Amino acid sequence: MRDTELFQLALGLTSPWHVVSCEFDLDKRRLDVEIDFPRGSLFACPSCGREGCSAYDTERHEWRHLNFFQHEAYLAARVPRVNCGDCGVKTVEVPWARLGSGFTLLFEALIMMMAKAMPVKSIADIVKEHDTRLWRVLNHYVHESRQGADFSAVTEVGVDETSSKRGHNYVSLFVDMKSSQVLFATEGKDASTLERFKTDLEAHHGDSSNIQEVCCDMSPAFISGVEKHFPEAHLTFDKFHVLKILNEAVDEVRRQEQQSRPELKRTRYIWLKNPENLKENQATTLETLQVKKLN
Repeated sequence: MRDTELFQLALGLTSPWHVVSCEFDLDKRRLDVEIDFPRGSLFACPSCGREGCSAYDTERHEWRHLNFFQHEAYLAARVPRVNCGDCGVKTVEVPWARLGSGFTLLFEALIMMMAKAMPVKSIADIVKEHDTRLWRVLNHYVHESRQGADFSAVTEVGVDETSSKRGHNYVSLFVDMKSSQVLFATEGKDASTLERFKTDLEAHHGDSSNIQEVCCDMSPAFISGVEKHFPEAHLTFDKFHVLKILNEAVDEVRRQEQQSRPELKRTRYIWLKNPENLKENQATTLETLQVKKLN
């Protein structure tokens, strides 16, 4: 089997597309696969699907493909434009890449898979591409996915902020509490984030009046935003934030009391830990303090 036939099968190409040449440059650590179509080939119009359109002209394109072992691989082809009687001149969509992308579909799938587990900058270092090009891929598929999102069944929402980078740069995340699906993300952590979420919710077939429950921390901004934009919803405070405040209060009382009760020194974690997680000596200390019934 010739190398062109091998790559033809490996790439899954069907008529009229076929591999015409393969060039491997060891010095550049690069494989180039040239794809073409026979003269007189007919294509379907990419807009209306009309069959039997002949090539109007062609333009050469190149796409980064999955590595050939440890070497970079590229596909190149003349991409035809067809003259459709109904739609005019349109560029044909090749089966191995989406229109306008410099990567094959398989390479983009790899990027999307890796993006679930690591920062885009790390992916860029691994695949040796500028991260700006990878962000374009991510933005395309995220936008495409969200266009078809349906939030009509959303009734319970959780919101929390997280730091997007060093410093006070925050992003607020909105999650469907039933499905654990991220619904929306936006910059900031003020009341306006709730307004932007409401707009996005309604743009995806959701209804703000259907939101029965909103879970958030005790941020006055979030509380204000919920009351203004989701007045029908019950407000629930995130238990982790409530426990954090409770633990801080317990620790503050301990600090105050240890001034007159020296036996309370170095007992902070004894009061904050779950009893079943205490070490033997910590459990003994706690029992001793409880017997004393400190007031």
